[in-house]
Amino acid sequence: MLITATIAVMLAASVQGAGQVGGFSFAHITDTHCSGAANEAALKRWVASLPNLSPRLTFVVNTGDIAELGTPAEFARYRAAIAGAAAPIQSVPGNHDVRWAPLGKEGFTQGVGPAYRSFDQGGCHFVLLDSTIVLEHWGHFDGAQLAWLEGDLKKLKRGTPVFVFFHHWVGRDNSNIDNGGDLLRILAPHNVAAIFMGHGHKDWHWTTAGIDCFMALGLYQGSWHRIDVSTETAKVVLVKEAGEQTVAEIRLRKPARLALRLTWDDPEASNLARRRFIAVVTGADGKAVTEGLRGEFSIDGGAPQPGQVDAGAKRPRGLTGEFETETLQPGSHALGVTVTMPDGALASAGIPFVYEPTDARPNLAWAFKTADTIQGSPTLVEERLLCPSFDGKLYCLKAATGAKAWALATGGALFSSAAVADDRVYVGSMDHKLYAADLKSGSMLWATDIGSPLFATPAVCSGVVCIGADKAVVGLDAASGKQLWRVAAGSFFQSRAATDGAAFYLGGWDNTLYAIEAATGAVRWKARMGRTKTGAISTYYSPAIASPTCGGGRVYAVTNDGLLHCLDAATGAEAWAVRAPKGGDGFGYSSPLLHEGRLYLGGLGDAGRGDCYCLDAATGDRVWRCSTGADNYDSSPAAVGPWIAIGSVQHRLTWIDARTGKACGTYAVGAGYSFTTPCGSADLTFTAGMSGIVTALRTPTAPTL
Repeated sequence: MLITATIAVMLAASVQGAGQVGGFSFAHITDTHCSGAANEAALKRWVASLPNLSPRLTFVVNTGDIAELGTPAEFARYRAAIAGAAAPIQSVPGNHDVRWAPLGKEGFTQGVGPAYRSFDQGGCHFVLLDSTIVLEHWGHFDGAQLAWLEGDLKKLKRGTPVFVFFHHWVGRDNSNIDNGGDLLRILAPHNVAAIFMGHGHKDWHWTTAGIDCFMALGLYQGSWHRIDVSTETAKVVLVKEAGEQTVAEIRLRKPARLALRLTWDDPEASNLARRRFIAVVTGADGKAVTEGLRGEFSIDGGAPQPGQVDAGAKRPRGLTGEFETETLQPGSHALGVTVTMPDGALASAGIPFVYEPTDARPNLAWAFKTADTIQGSPTLVEERLLCPSFDGKLYCLKAATGAKAWALATGGALFSSAAVADDRVYVGSMDHKLYAADLKSGSMLWATDIGSPLFATPAVCSGVVCIGADKAVVGLDAASGKQLWRVAAGSFFQSRAATDGAAFYLGGWDNTLYAIEAATGAVRWKARMGRTKTGAISTYYSPAIASPTCGGGRVYAVTNDGLLHCLDAATGAEAWAVRAPKGGDGFGYSSPLLHEGRLYLGGLGDAGRGDCYCLDAATGDRVWRCSTGADNYDSSPAAVGPWIAIGSVQHRLTWIDARTGKACGTYAVGAGYSFTTPCGSADLTFTAGMSGIVTALRTPTAPTL
């Protein structure tokens, strides 16, 4: 491909971190959203202007949202728009490039180029990173990428200026990256000149951890950055139709940054009512710094509180502070500290801690770490817990202890959750294959190539295992893996299939809910749904994220336009459709749970209310509403003993009394986003998250009847 070849030429033209610094200019563009005629035209005009620019550009970096829906056709239009550009254009993915992408990140690498990489130019090092999460708008740097970055930077000559590029922003309020601190920790020992980002559609300049950070509007909105690199400085110029404005002039040879180390000035005990920390600041000479030092700290990113300087005549200790823990939710939390010197030099650091009131449930039972992120949900089958990971393995853990019983290795990351029937486990992989394994031993029984990355979770009935793929729903013989039938669809699937023992029900990104006969693959009916306020069908509102559920001759499905639909399972006729009550979080991505004649459903939670609802399954009327105070987003309610448990993006679980709707327990599980639905029993509740950790919590004690 043209873009890949261009990267190879640039890499061949330089030695890592070597040569005279400066003497060139490059550009930062972002958010091209190359999907419609207007945006494509804007990009083509900009590309056509490159030969006339002064100074001439050596290269260009696009920090994501290349396309709108991340389809191969959109990436092809992007390639056509930049073809023949007078300067090589390199690109990293944005959330729009993977959020609705039928091939996931595979589509970006095939259509645009590698998701992350580095190269050298003019004595400087350039790092292009992937901050995206498959099928989400949130941001995260996976473990494999961070390990690569750490190794890449260690190869540099000391003092080499480094420029970093990715899509989601860090270091400002409302950052969508859950582990930006891990990135900043890796960057800290190096001479990072600047970070360039997109996503926010703003012309912003700020600093974080002493690094200059820049964001620009989408290119079609009329702004971009030109960076003129000289021997000593990099001048960042914001270019708009109205003219140019120099927004920063960055020193390329920066003095050594302050080092900040956090420790606790009290015992490592999770039940302390008060915690006290020490922030030790050292200068370039390695000695502790206290003179002129000031700083502040916060808990979980909350309101900052001032710290106190402990100068200590004999042994200066730096900045100290203390805070009460009894007002915190039980579970994991993060202390963040920022210090400032009189000359404006900044240093920041964070440290996690756990608060668990003595003998109170919920509390931590065990934790198991996989080798990469987890987006799929755990599945509890008797004494076994099945957990998919992006490390390509399906783990079977002993539910009581977290000990690994076995791990099934596939050829790709696992987004799909596991389905179990007749002592067989079924799971889809991004390597395009559906796998079957023995539940007891984990030995692989068969693997069938479906022809596209598999994000969806299968369902099994009548000896048939069914899964949604790209532009198809496929039925396989559960014993042999042989394809029995294939139903054409208009787009791809990412949610769990439902079954009532006779048919499968699946919602796809083609605005269609499918009912398919299990035995024959005959389409019983199709229901079109997901509309704008004007009544027009819209891809964005498809019944694709939330999984359908069925029972009592009815099928329940949620569309992203905020509607919960109840349909007749035999005919597809809609019995009723309801929205969330006014003043509450709207329905969206959370799947309905049918349990003992009631429907339980999470609100989207993007307003921070975290509403969970109980509805009458016959009428859709509200029974109760419980606000959890977290962004439920993709997490769905689960029946756990006497409770309804639901998770959140912030990875905080809430247990709700199924009868009354009263929240009876919460637990903050730990760092990193979570998009999983919990599962469990009256004894243990299980969850997982982007940290790659599977967690077992002791379920709150049952209420007294």
